[in-house]
Amino acid sequence: MAGYISPEVALSRLLLGHVTPDGIAALLVQRRPEPPTQPWQALVALLETQQSELARLSAAVVRAGSNHARLATNPLTGAAEIASFFDRAVAESPEASVALYSLGDPAILTAATEEILAWLETRGLLRDSADVLDLGCGIGRLAVALAPRVRSVLGLDISEGMLAQARSRCAPWPHVRLARTAGQDLDGLAAGSLDLILAVDSFPYIVRLGPEVVTRHVVGAVRALRPGAALVVLNLSYQGDTAADIATAHGWATAHDLALEVMGEQPFALWDGRAFVLRRSG
Repeated sequence: MAGYISPEVALSRLLLGHVTPDGIAALLVQRRPEPPTQPWQALVALLETQQSELARLSAAVVRAGSNHARLATNPLTGAAEIASFFDRAVAESPEASVALYSLGDPAILTAATEEILAWLETRGLLRDSADVLDLGCGIGRLAVALAPRVRSVLGLDISEGMLAQARSRCAPWPHVRLARTAGQDLDGLAAGSLDLILAVDSFPYIVRLGPEVVTRHVVGAVRALRPGAALVVLNLSYQGDTAADIATAHGWATAHDLALEVMGEQPFALWDGRAFVLRRSG
């Protein structure tokens, strides 16, 4: 209600906290400002337009396993836990499984996706000759959006359920390849084969698998990047400590001779993801 996050993100956080749509409505009545502010009115309007879908998502969050940001993972079983969670989530709602703030609405997810692509273009990170890795591609929403803008896209994901959705969406684009990853490393990528590695909300899960898994992913990413290419991480972790995430990114930059060009900015209006851009020298 202070306007720091979008109404879509606000409602998704309440759903993750197991607040029902009726509970959200009650909160809005209790906290109605006088005169009503624009953020409050936006929340009320979104609640009204998405009422039926919010009720379905509220139950789906419980069935899928509650808050994905709090998955109890470890290096031995964590990858299987994450894959299982997303298999359940995508069965409930493809759009919400990759971005709960979409509230299951394809139009909201498309708007958020286009916002990310527009930002990448303003940063000079997209061109028609680019080879791109979509790490944690989910249902393929970014792969499909990237396809008309770049030479090739490789989408990797840990969830077979997600990949099934992605294969259907990406079928019209022969230069989009999709494959399952075990979530342990990027050793299968050819050296110097990529112009952009895009990790949208995937690194928080890699981080939860432990520092060794993180290091293997960063090392693999750097090896696969061509000189001047970039690793773009949108949300580095879910720990809620931006300073710590920036320090982590600085550590990667120092250890691997990367230029840290963007450090935890929030460039999006609809989504509250924090951006990190690390560019390989040369």
